[in-house]
Amino acid sequence: MASSPRLQLRPFTVIVASLAILLTLGGLGYVVSGSIRFMAASADEMDDARALSAAKAALAASKKQLSATVRDNAYWDDAYRSLENEGAKSWASENWGATTVDYPLYDTALVIEADGSPLIAFHKGTELNDVDANSFFLGNLADVVAAARGADYASKTLPVAFVDTRDGIALIGAAAVQPSQHPAFDMNAAKVLVFAKLLSQSVVAEIAETYDIAGLTLSDSVGSEAMLHVDVLDIHGRDIARVTWPPAHPGSASYQQVRRTVLASGIILTALLAAVAICGAVFLRAILNSERAAQYEAKHDALTGLWNRAGCLERLDAALASDDGYHTILHILDLDGFKPVNDAWGHLVGDQLIKAVAARLLNNLPTTAAAARLGGDEFAVVENTSALELGSIALSRTIIDTMATPFVIDGRIIEIGGSVGWACFDTKGQEGTELLRRADLALYRAKSLGRGIAVNYDPSLDEEAGRHSELEQELRRGLKTNEISVVFQPLVDASTRRLSGVEALARWISPIRGSVPPDVFIPVAEKAGLIDQLGLQVLKTALREGMRWHNIGIAVNVSPLQLRNPYFCRQVKDALAESRFDPARLTIEVTEGVFISNPGQAKRAFDGLRALGVKIALDDFGCGYASIGTLREFGFDSMKIDRSLIAGLNRDDNAGAVLQATVALANALSLPVTAEGIETEEQATAVRLSGCEKLQGYLFSKPVPANDITSRYFVSSSAQAS
Repeated sequence: MASSPRLQLRPFTVIVASLAILLTLGGLGYVVSGSIRFMAASADEMDDARALSAAKAALAASKKQLSATVRDNAYWDDAYRSLENEGAKSWASENWGATTVDYPLYDTALVIEADGSPLIAFHKGTELNDVDANSFFLGNLADVVAAARGADYASKTLPVAFVDTRDGIALIGAAAVQPSQHPAFDMNAAKVLVFAKLLSQSVVAEIAETYDIAGLTLSDSVGSEAMLHVDVLDIHGRDIARVTWPPAHPGSASYQQVRRTVLASGIILTALLAAVAICGAVFLRAILNSERAAQYEAKHDALTGLWNRAGCLERLDAALASDDGYHTILHILDLDGFKPVNDAWGHLVGDQLIKAVAARLLNNLPTTAAAARLGGDEFAVVENTSALELGSIALSRTIIDTMATPFVIDGRIIEIGGSVGWACFDTKGQEGTELLRRADLALYRAKSLGRGIAVNYDPSLDEEAGRHSELEQELRRGLKTNEISVVFQPLVDASTRRLSGVEALARWISPIRGSVPPDVFIPVAEKAGLIDQLGLQVLKTALREGMRWHNIGIAVNVSPLQLRNPYFCRQVKDALAESRFDPARLTIEVTEGVFISNPGQAKRAFDGLRALGVKIALDDFGCGYASIGTLREFGFDSMKIDRSLIAGLNRDDNAGAVLQATVALANALSLPVTAEGIETEEQATAVRLSGCEKLQGYLFSKPVPANDITSRYFVSSSAQAS
């Protein structure tokens, strides 16, 4: 019997329908499989790019860390002075050579003399001789030292590169050992500090773990073409080795895991697509996490974890651009007395102190404020508040009070303080850099007023900064054109009223401003780095004029900044030799600021001056915090009582007793006493009866030119003698 057409069509229909379903599922499977392969390849490429970026960042971070280590040790006043003195080798071996045993930042330390020979050369605690030192670096040491000598004075960019050594590839950096202030520094004659760190297996493994690069190795070649690599470059930019690692290919690995399921299970295509979506999300999350980590490092301080300058500015810009009705206020904190901590106990203790300051800030700030470290010992606090004036003053006071409590670092009790400058924008659309500039101006004013002070920005600070800049430029021109003159105020014997000495005082008659007071132009000279030039001009002029006045002393005031100059004593010696002035007639007058800022440096300067035969006097005693211990420790030759004690005789019943006690203290220490600011006979009599040996003030003479001193005190006596 013939089959029914319907029955004949049914199998065909089923076959066609089945083929259609199979083709559809196959097409979907192909599309899904292709999409997965594409995602896997993309994930592989993105992971390769991340790994390459991480490897480059790792090498750059290692170079930056070594550069900072070299800079901190080379740009160090104590190191420079120690290497210029006897015992330089012993000092360098103790401070740098000994640390190569197990110091994590470097394991090779050298100090290279101007002639190219090593003063010291240590590798992992073992001292190397000249031949071993050169052979260890396979002849590459000279190029690094030459690059260091080619750097500018106080350069922020130091030669740091990789180098081939006898023990393998090492990271090397170098810098000339130099003082903080030396405008005429000779790089060719300087000693060069060299640090190197071998890229050992443990170091490479640590980099791999830190930057999540599995299988990272250091080799002379790439090896397999499938390996990823980053070139390791020497000081000339030539590749001397490579860091290589196998690509992780997380996308391919994931694809292989799901491939069988994709091919075998068309019925679970939806579930497969969901799995693919999950894998994609995992890949995306890993990439996003890497990006977040990179962004975090770019905007946060590595030492404290606070925002860095870039992060602070970004936060400021965002706050200033918002429209939430709040005021954005920036407080900048500068630590008072941080540098002496570094000088006394080293940078490791200084770093611990910085971290302790950051932690204390975070614990004491309100929730509306965020902290940042701008660099060095400078911090910033960004505050959003509705209580503009009252809230800002309160927060500034909180920041200062927070720093007032002593810190305990490794058993050491460290007392520092802080000064704060703050500024506010209550209008939107401004830039964070402008707010930062304003807060910086306020901070400068706060520090000029003393320690532990907070100052708010005022537009007058901009005007003052402009005037200060103009005055600085005029002073520079005035020093070049000899506008600075010297006048002399007599010192007379308290009993006989005869001339016993003169004090040299700087005066400036500006062709633009006229007479500029010393208390105006001297601080400008100190801030602008002109005080050494100004002080030397005054000293030379005073000695030259003083040669006309036999047998009387010349007193010259010296700024604390001048005593920080390691060449100050040499300058005094040369000035004395040039004028042929008897050193015993010269007295250098200093204020207590010299031993508050850096007592060790002050002692060294005093010792150098005494070796020349120059006397040292403490000026303005009675207006500060100088103690009996200070007078004994520094061994002054004489003392000047501050004019405020003299002026008080006319209005304070206790002033006489204070004056007598002060003079009695000096007499007990065998210190001759000079009273300045004498304007009346009553004052002169009172201070003489109190025990002062010399008097100075308008009662006897105002500061006058050298010719007036000659005509008043020497011409008549010369005529009588003839």
